[in-house]
Amino acid sequence: MCGRGFAKFTSMRRCLATAAAGNGCAAAEASASDAQRQALCYVIGTEVPVPGGEADTIGKVHVTTPASAQETLSLHETAFRRLGQAQAFDRIIALVVQPGVEFDHSNIIHYRPAAAQALSRFIATTPWVFETHSTDYQTPQAFAQLVQDHFAILKVGPALTFALREAIFSLALMEKALVPTERQSHILAVIDSVMLDEPKYWEQYYHPRHSQAMMDLHYSLSDRIRYYWPQDRIAAALRQLIAQLSACRLAC
Repeated sequence: MCGRGFAKFTSMRRCLATAAAGNGCAAAEASASDAQRQALCYVIGTEVPVPGGEADTIGKVHVTTPASAQETLSLHETAFRRLGQAQAFDRIIALVVQPGVEFDHSNIIHYRPAAAQALSRFIATTPWVFETHSTDYQTPQAFAQLVQDHFAILKVGPALTFALREAIFSLALMEKALVPTERQSHILAVIDSVMLDEPKYWEQYYHPRHSQAMMDLHYSLSDRIRYYWPQDRIAAALRQLIAQLSACRLAC
């Protein structure tokens, strides 16, 4: 697609998203009581990543330009006011943007403050802050710098469940060393069995070759395993794992 055609497509998509946001706001305002309405606040924006995370390897991401951020604000203001929601527009607290952070299955694009300085200066002239998605796996220093640069609402998801997965896998290794085989939960085998039996949450994301898929199932940064923790067989195995380790008494 040529540059002009891509820009037209992007602008059209932004207009559609803005119209949907305005309709959503109107519905929320109409459903709320007077007291609830005063407590309602909104985060707007069109720079939202695909649900579930990136499915392909990424090399770079674009940083939202101040002009794009201004266009998004203007479009939302027009949409809100056209629907009689001027007061709701005044309760907007943040704008979703892309400051140049992302991750895929095995790569992390780290925050580079210099690339986002124009965007940071732009929001400083408004009463709002930025919301940023896909900030998983950034360093503590990067998180601090993001907040300093007015990216104050940082969305993190897979990084948290990745840490949970690491903890559960470590507990499984402890169980293997401490608990007789016949009493073990065998949770790692249960997880593999369930994920292979029910691949709907990962098959569109991971490599079709079995060996690579199994590596991704266990260790991918996108952590598709997070969708399986509530599954009955896995939840039961996790309860058994915790119960068995809780009953262990280690000699000092």
